[in-house]
Amino acid sequence: MDSQKIENVLNLALDISDEERRKSLGLDTGFDETSNLWEIIVKHNGDLSRLNSPVITVEELIAGYAIVTLPKNLIASFAELEEVEYVEMPKRLYFSVQQGKEISCIPPVTVREPYLSGEGTIVAVIDSGERVIMLLS
Repeated sequence: MDSQKIENVLNLALDISDEERRKSLGLDTGFDETSNLWEIIVKHNGDLSRLNSPVITVEELIAGYAIVTLPKNLIASFAELEEVEYVEMPKRLYFSVQQGKEISCIPPVTVREPYLSGEGTIVAVIDSGERVIMLLS
């Protein structure tokens, strides 16, 4: 598929064989093997709920985003709809959590003695939009 509205990684996942996609580390994110449907994240304007059907499921989010579940063969034509601005694959949460832990320097204190766990720690973040107050106990 060559739509510029479709994220490059999703384009790649749709272009390779099912076997190659299964072997990859992430190109199957959003694909449900049992139903043979793709779950994609869509940036849109207007109303997509009119597309809800037994074949396409639209879950409206906020700020012009939606999660759409549909068969692979409909993704290209779906992306060409006037209301659709951009289509991408969901991201694996594991990598986001792991990256956040590494940036926060959590692994070095949790993999060696004294094995700090944070148990008993109270953290509060108050954000007024102008000033952030943090309370660590």
